[in-house]
Amino acid sequence: MLGVLAFTTDGQSGRGAPKLDDLNVLVVVIDTFGAEHAGAFMNPEHAHTPHLDALAARSVVFRRAYAPAPWTQPSVASLFTGNMPSRHGALQMTDTLRESQVTLAEALKSRGFATGAVISNFILRPRFGYARGFDSFQTRPAAASRSGITSGRVTNRAIDWIDRHADARFLMYAHYFDPHFAYVHHAEYDRTSDYGGPLEPSMPIGKLRAQRDELTRADLDYLIGLHHEEIAFTDAQVGRLLAHLRDRDLEENTLVIVTSDHGEEFMRHGWLGHTRTLYEELLHVPMIISLPGTFAPRTVDDPVSLIDILPTLLALSPTQDDAGLDGYSLLPYLDGTGAPAAGRAMLGEVSAVPVGKDRFAHERVAFKTSLLAGSLKVIHDLTNDSWELYDLAQDPEELKDLAESGHPALDGLRENLLAWEEVRAPEGEDGGTPSALTAEELERLRQLGYAK
Repeated sequence: MLGVLAFTTDGQSGRGAPKLDDLNVLVVVIDTFGAEHAGAFMNPEHAHTPHLDALAARSVVFRRAYAPAPWTQPSVASLFTGNMPSRHGALQMTDTLRESQVTLAEALKSRGFATGAVISNFILRPRFGYARGFDSFQTRPAAASRSGITSGRVTNRAIDWIDRHADARFLMYAHYFDPHFAYVHHAEYDRTSDYGGPLEPSMPIGKLRAQRDELTRADLDYLIGLHHEEIAFTDAQVGRLLAHLRDRDLEENTLVIVTSDHGEEFMRHGWLGHTRTLYEELLHVPMIISLPGTFAPRTVDDPVSLIDILPTLLALSPTQDDAGLDGYSLLPYLDGTGAPAAGRAMLGEVSAVPVGKDRFAHERVAFKTSLLAGSLKVIHDLTNDSWELYDLAQDPEELKDLAESGHPALDGLRENLLAWEEVRAPEGEDGGTPSALTAEELERLRQLGYAK
């Protein structure tokens, strides 16, 4: 199960590990950027992320990083708090973070950091708790329509904020949205010009789902091509932000973390989009951590999670007490002194109820948990108490369910996952406090395919 990290960093932080108080921190989240669609730093056959590839070449690359949930709100809340969704309470579209949760921005602000965020996914609303601890929480780049392209504005606003705080220690959180549906064509990164089928760029996800039974392999390759164009476009904008750190001589004292909140499904399991399942295509995400001149480039193959980001930063602070977080510090991987998460099990959760009703609403209801131990992964559907089991070593796409085969590991995995389900919510606490959506928020959710 998940370990609880005790922050006793005196003499334990590793050779040459810097102090948090001497660093800036840049966290970049690329929305809807699954590991299988990442560039050459994850997949040698891909060439659409040259800037991230260059960053990875001088960084620590975690090849088995996982999001704890298959969509943005609970996943980003886990990154911010170091806890699983059922712990922090932001489980569904209108839930707020529990007041008991200390966020990344609050932790660094308490240490004197200037804290800024540029948000391009409007569902990360301040009133749901995501702005807690940020001096500046800019949501203006958020896409206002299906064809909204925002990555350039995210970079521009992040650069402007960094320039105004470059003389102080700062935390900047930059959230890039463009790879999310709808899938927009970028001619300068063309990967779709040879397609001659009926689909077009920027089609609403609901319209695509209505046609999913008729989609051909060429149609799906076209959608994936558009998705890769969006990733390539975003990569270029992240590259501009990283180049600005170099130009301002901030690179060597800025800890850079690049990751994603979740991946995307393209009909491997009968769905387009995300939110409702716990398969690898949604939970397996890229993660790069860079501090040039301090952390030597290396590749880590042990499983890690977004919930490890806050513990890792806090482990750089010699005064941090035991915070009782679900995550592990990744510092021993970064400074080469150990492998604290070797053999660790990865947990996933989704508790999703669609906003509004449409023809697909019943398919979007999801209450599931998952546990990955080694190459074996078990998924529990709590709505009907059904189980799935996959061996990723033999079946990385999770197409052959072994749950009915009498696999000898199933009982043990099931017992461990049931034990987590019993203890995962804090004693005496229900889910996060729900908040009503405004008419504007509902309209944006409709445009993005989350609501009728």
